[in-house]
Order: sequence, then structure tokens, then C-alpha cells
Amino acid sequence: MLMHKKNKILLLMMVASTFSFAQPTESEIREFARTKSEQEIVTEASRMTQDGFIFSADILTDRLLEMNPLSANYNYRKGFMILNLTGNYVKAIPHFVLATTDIDPNYDMYSSKEKSSPTDAYYHLAQCYHYDENIDLAKENYQKFLDATKKKSELIPKAQLRIKQCELAKQLMASPVNVRLKNIGQTVNTNFPEYSPVVSLDGSALYFTSRRPWPNGETESFKDLAIDQYPEDVYVSFLAEDSNWMDPIMLNFCLPKRNEATMAVSTNERRIYLYEDSTGNGDIFYTDFYASKFNEITQLKGDKLNTDYWETHAMVSHDQSRIFFSSDRPGGFGGRDLYVSYRQADSSWSKPVNMGPRINTPNDEDSPFVSVDNRQLYYSSNGEKSMGGFDVMVCDLMADNTYSEGRNIGYPFNSTNDDIFYTTTVDGLKGYMTSYRKDGFGEKDIYEIYNDYLGVKSTAIFRGLIKTSDGSPLPEDFALNFKLMCDACDESEQYRSLFPRLRDGMFLTWIKPCQTYKIAYYNASDNQVMHEETFVTDCESDYQEIYRELVLDVPTRSIVIPKDTVLDIEPVLVTTHKNLEFIHYFDYNKNKLTVNKGDLKDFVKEIEAQLKDGRPRITINVYSSASHVPTKTYETNEKLTELRAENMKYDLQTHFEKNPDFAGKVNVVIVSAIVDGPEYEKDFKDKNKYKPYQFVGLKTE
Repeated sequence: MLMHKKNKILLLMMVASTFSFAQPTESEIREFARTKSEQEIVTEASRMTQDGFIFSADILTDRLLEMNPLSANYNYRKGFMILNLTGNYVKAIPHFVLATTDIDPNYDMYSSKEKSSPTDAYYHLAQCYHYDENIDLAKENYQKFLDATKKKSELIPKAQLRIKQCELAKQLMASPVNVRLKNIGQTVNTNFPEYSPVVSLDGSALYFTSRRPWPNGETESFKDLAIDQYPEDVYVSFLAEDSNWMDPIMLNFCLPKRNEATMAVSTNERRIYLYEDSTGNGDIFYTDFYASKFNEITQLKGDKLNTDYWETHAMVSHDQSRIFFSSDRPGGFGGRDLYVSYRQADSSWSKPVNMGPRINTPNDEDSPFVSVDNRQLYYSSNGEKSMGGFDVMVCDLMADNTYSEGRNIGYPFNSTNDDIFYTTTVDGLKGYMTSYRKDGFGEKDIYEIYNDYLGVKSTAIFRGLIKTSDGSPLPEDFALNFKLMCDACDESEQYRSLFPRLRDGMFLTWIKPCQTYKIAYYNASDNQVMHEETFVTDCESDYQEIYRELVLDVPTRSIVIPKDTVLDIEPVLVTTHKNLEFIHYFDYNKNKLTVNKGDLKDFVKEIEAQLKDGRPRITINVYSSASHVPTKTYETNEKLTELRAENMKYDLQTHFEKNPDFAGKVNVVIVSAIVDGPEYEKDFKDKNKYKPYQFVGLKTE
């Protein structure tokens, strides 16, 4: 699934290819660069650039730079190659800076006598500064491009849009949201592109797409020489007991000659929705898990669901009622638009409907994802509401199938580069996405995100595990039919058939808050009631989980209810836990505490006790202060107070993430880091005067 179709420079001249009709090998290109004249190399490099063979053109451009390393023209070409091959804007900037020292509006890319750069150099330099969050220089160079460009250019409306994006970026960067974002590391990410993550609802598995080569070399002959990339394949990584991701496994349906990419995964992970592309315009496919493996992929059927155009990404809502997808088919509002199709009574999909101008723009919308409560749709857009590149947006889904206007979810969640393919765990507070960032290992990397403001609201989850009495794997055809009898349940909500996840027996469904449920468990094979119980969902909690464990007697296919199990028929009440507070006063220049010592240790133990007692998640707000007493150890008092806050955040977050019982349940947020108290009067020994303003404080919520 290419995030962008191949960039091409506007054709200025029609030139016959030296290599005739066949695309040459890398060794042939290098031999050509070594033996041919400057004019011949310029001609062929220009043709290849315009035809989208960026990797080959880059080899020739390197040779041109050897001939004339200070040429504005050749440096412009090199910057363009770097930007389009690797996205490494930092590496591209020096080339574009040199390129903009000599601009010619009448630039001739096919002449070896051309030493200047086109006006496009200003645009691409601005683009790099934009990605680097140097907003002022970005705006300056976008404007230079607009002022210098006299000819019609497809980049003019793009530059005008990007100036607006720069203005929005400055606004959002001035008011950052509370998120913790980190690259998930080199076990999953490599120096090849990794993207389109899909996390299981319980956070235990991460499905993703990678363009890494196959270890046995089978994909070498299918490498796309135009962009120097291997075909797309689908991998899965499981979360280990130490909360680290295990070595990824390539799924069995992948073929060396075909592009397959992740779109979505069903709740029980028995179905994967995929992008497949063997023709240049990919479509939506799926595969089901059966007989210990995934079947061959099958195109998803529906009225105009797939077309001869580009269907890039899709997401089926968790209640299976709707599918949201992106497509560049005619009749939309821009490039790629979001569409929705509804499941019919016969389980077929209705004719897709464009989601309209509240969502779609004249630019691109992609990567839809629906929250577990079916109330929020996340997607990415590179339109006017973006900071630059793709940004993650969110809109509200109404009960009458209407939608609110999409809105940017903020900085630093989003950056000025591409942020796309957002997906979350069941509560919405932990997510994953694809992004270009400075700490990345490859062209695209997968990032983990914790937030305290995007969680699902007024939602109850009923989940659990089904284990076999003898420890054997669950039968693949085993299902539980649930009859949920509650005062406010529609008849359509009362009957649900749940196939548990085969690797561990996990099952999950969503119910309503503030209800008394009588639930009956049926064996799907004979519809016999195996167990009944009653529980109550809380009215006040924004999010709650009701957890059960069942044991399947394999010979009889009946549920065994141990006497000491949590399944004893009792109401399940959500415990209300008090919020906690902690404060520590520092001596001058001190900035760090030990999590496992003193009062802080006691504070941490109280948090752990609440989590063990059923509190689903805790946010720890950090408040720090330094006094106005000058410091010699640190550059400024502002730096000292920031260190106090950052050290506390890092130590607490690390402590909880290392414990698998608490990982993902605690979010530490810096609320304030200030310099406060009376002005300094050269009386630093007066601790009663200044020490009340030397502290770090913690509050939970």
C-alpha cells in the first residue's frame, strides 16, 4: 500500500531512452554512469526521473555531482532524489540550500549546460523545513517559490495550501496536548519501511506491513527498481511478559511477488482485512484463519466496493454494521476520499456512499479506524486541517449515521510530516500509528502513543478467557451464543455469537453502562444453556470492563464452573477509588527521586494496589517548581524545574511499563514546570523562604 503514488516531474521534452524499452539493472546503470558523457547522463537521468524511476536516476545524479559538486542544478536533483526515495528531509536540506543560490525560471532539465535550479527548488526546500518544524523558514521559502514562479505549475496550489498548514502548525504547537509517543524499537521497526499497524483490542498482538526482504532471497527478483523497495508483506508481533514486542512472524498467505498490506483485524483475530496490489490499483481483500493457518486471500465482495480505481485502506466497525474505506474513484471531493458501506440483511454490503465535505477535502483522506464504541472515526488527511503531510483527525459518528466535522487531534500527536494509520486498544488510551520522525530507523516507522483524552466514553466491555480443561487448543468451530437480557437492550442486541480467539481463548463484546444484565451462555452446537448469571454495569464510569474466565470440557463441549471461580452469580460492582497526592521538597539543585525509596515508594504502592483492585487506568499529573535562587549547576532555573518534571515522568512511566500487570494502565503527564516564589535577595540559606518553591508534586486522576 503506497502512501503516495510515484512523484513525477512535468515533462519538458520527449526524449528517446538510451536503454530502449527495458528497465536496466543497477549494474547497467552504474556502468552507464561510469562510461557516458555528462550530456548523456543528464538526458537519461531526466527521463528516468520523469518516468518515476527514482532509484536509477539517483545513481546517475551521484555521478553528475562528482563531475560538478557545486552545481545548483545537480544539488537540486540530489535533494529531490533523497526526499522521494527515503523521506530524509534533514539530509536533503543542504542540497536544496545550495540549489536555491542560483535559480532560473527558464530551467532546462535536459541540458548539461544548465547550472541553475528551477523555482521548484524553493518549494522543496520549504517542504524540508516544514517537515523539520522550522515553520518560519518554511513559509519564507514557499512564498519565494510563489513569487519566483511565472509559469503554470501544479505546485502553486500545493504551496498555497502548505502556507495555511504552516499557520495551523504554529497554533497547534503553541498549545500541545498531553501524549507520550515513542518509537516501538528495532524488534519491529527496521531500516526498511514499516507501517499500517493494527493492534489487537487487548494490546497483545500487533499486525503490520513491512517492505523488508525475505531472508531466503525470494523477493530479490520482485524488488521495485523504480523506488528501490521490496514488495509489501504482513507480519505479526506478540507482546512478551516483559512488555516488549517479540520477533515478528510473516503470515503464511504472503507471496514474494505480491503486495499485501494490513487494513484491519476482527475482534477475535480470525479475520484480517488486507490491501492487495498486483495491478497498480489495489483493492480490499480478506483472509480467514482455519485449520491452524490463514486461507488464501479473497477479494471482498460488495456493490461497487472494489473498483478499477485505488482502494487503499478499510476498517469494518466492531459491531460489523459498517465498512469505512478510502478510494480515489471519480465523483469524490479530491484525491482519495472516505466512503462508507452498510451491511444488509443478507450480510452483503450496500453501494458505498461518499462521506461528504465534513470529512473529505480537495486533497487526500485515508486510513479510517473506528473506536470500539462506534462513536469516533479516526482517519488521516493532508488538507487544510493538517500541520503538513498526513495528520490524524477524528470525527463523531452519530446514531442516525451522520458525522461531525473532522478535527485535528493535536500536536505532538501529529507532526508536520506524515502521521497515518492510527489504531487503538479497546479503551482508546493506547494506540499505534505510522510516522516519519527524526528518531526513526527507516523511511516509515511504527510509534506507540499514550494519551489521556481520546478514550472511549460511557462504554462497558464484557470480556474474558475460555480455557480447555485438559490444556488442549480450543476447537476452531467452538462458539458461545450469548443472550443478553437487559431493560434497555433492543432485540437485535440480545443475541450474540462469539468465537473466541484461538491462540488463548479471549472473547470480547460491548454492552451498555447503567444496566442490570442477565446473561445466559449457550453452547452453539446444541443451543443448550450451560450457565447463567446476573451483573450490574456502573452508571458513573466512562469506561469499565467486566471480566470472566470459563473452562471448556472438551469431550462434552460444556462449560465447567469451578466453585471458586469469579463466575459465582453475584452483581459486579465498579469500585470507586480515591485520587492520590504526593509532594517532595528538594534541596537546592536537586532534581531526582528514587521510585523504590521513601514516601514515593509508598505512593507507587498505593497506585499498584488500586490497579490490582480493578481500577482500569490511572493518570499521574506532574507539577514541578524551582525557586528564583540562581543555580550554577544548571543553565537556568527553568531548566532545573523542567528536569525535575521530566525525570519524575520518565522514572514513573518506566517503573509501571516494566511490570506486565501495569503496562498500559498508567499515563504520566507533565502539567506544569514553573519558577516561583519570592525574588532572590542573596539569602539562599533562608530555606524557610525558598524551599516551599523547590518541589515536585503528583496527583492522580
